Amino acid sequence: MSPSTLDQRSALPSASDHRPALPSALLGAGGAGRADPAPSEWRPLKGDSAPSEWRPLKSDRPSSLHDPGTRRDSQLAGLAYGLIYCLAYGLTVWGFDALALSRASAELSGAKLAAGQPLLLLVGAAAGALAGRSTRAGAWVGAWIAGGVLIGALAGAMPSAGMNLATWIVGPRLRGIDIYPMGTAGTARMAFAAAFMGCVGSAIGLAGHVLVERVRGARSPAGRMSGRSWATRAWGTRAWGTLALILPLAALPALVVDEVVNRPLRAGQRTVYRAITTNPAGGAGTEDVATYQDLFAATGYTLHRVGTDPEILDRQVIDAAFDNGVVVRCRVADQALTGCLPIAPQFAGWMEALVQAGLGEGAEAELALLAGQLYVGDDALSWLTSQGEMMSEPYQVSRDTQHGGWVVMSARFESGYVLTCDFYGDAPVVLQGCELAQPL
Repeated sequence: MSPSTLDQRSALPSASDHRPALPSALLGAGGAGRADPAPSEWRPLKGDSAPSEWRPLKSDRPSSLHDPGTRRDSQLAGLAYGLIYCLAYGLTVWGFDALALSRASAELSGAKLAAGQPLLLLVGAAAGALAGRSTRAGAWVGAWIAGGVLIGALAGAMPSAGMNLATWIVGPRLRGIDIYPMGTAGTARMAFAAAFMGCVGSAIGLAGHVLVERVRGARSPAGRMSGRSWATRAWGTRAWGTLALILPLAALPALVVDEVVNRPLRAGQRTVYRAITTNPAGGAGTEDVATYQDLFAATGYTLHRVGTDPEILDRQVIDAAFDNGVVVRCRVADQALTGCLPIAPQFAGWMEALVQAGLGEGAEAELALLAGQLYVGDDALSWLTSQGEMMSEPYQVSRDTQHGGWVVMSARFESGYVLTCDFYGDAPVVLQGCELAQPL
């Protein structure tokens, strides 16, 4: 090859000499001072390799899927969605129950709401924040199916666990005792609530995904979600229909769970309340209730759920404890009153028999006659007889308190000693145990 040929080839322009000038945005401040990108960062558009259409591979704008601000805003939106949903659900499933029980002057009418709502909010916050980490609808559905199962389990457990917790707080003496056992029927209803809410969770997740995806795009020029953008996106015409699903998705399933789980348990107290306050003519057992109707108008009262059939929740024993000391024990079956009897004199008589047994007055025979009404174990009877030296006559028997089916009775002696005994159940009532407190 001759030298002249080499000189001619070197004079030919190269492809890089025909590259268009980079825009000033890529050159840095002032449009100058930044070196051209490496050739590997340039590629022609498909279908045409003309030098004028060369473009850079990389964009200075990060992808929204990997933008930390977007992910953070999505998690916050998911968390808010979960809190709003669970707040609405809890106020429906337990708020209506608390209102109905409060009108009937039932014991601890708001216990399920007070104990369950904070736990429910934790579940909603966790499920919402977890779902908000992803932009996939499947992740939202999966997170809320798990959250729905926990929500249903909480709703089914509160009539037992929530009532027990509230009782332990207000009555430390009974702490650790299962005052409100769940039973077979309660366990079955809790399982139904968990399965039902797990199915509803798929709809909750889909609605939340659509809502958060609409809110996700509302970002300020600085790349952050502004308060005004949140309000515009959340309550704008595009997202209004999705947000409107929150209340029905919370209220309707909550009403179903309330009907299955809570209504059978409050039916007994509601039945006694209606029978004594209205005295319906011709109703079964109303002849026993008419005697106590005036007491409801004259003094305050509290309705205690003494016991529930573990197989059929509609069969219950309810105590109406009046402020003047009268206590009426009523039986309810299928929301119908079957009869009521005064029970306070019997508890006083049983406590008298226990004191006499401790004094060694031969009350064992009397306790044997009460076998169908009161059960006293051998250990409890032996303990009473061993404490006789601290007991003396005269003494005064009183009814201290009642929580559910547990009644606390006491006998106060002139020496200053106080004998306190715990009774629970019905037909027969069982003596759980006694303790003798020394004088201060």
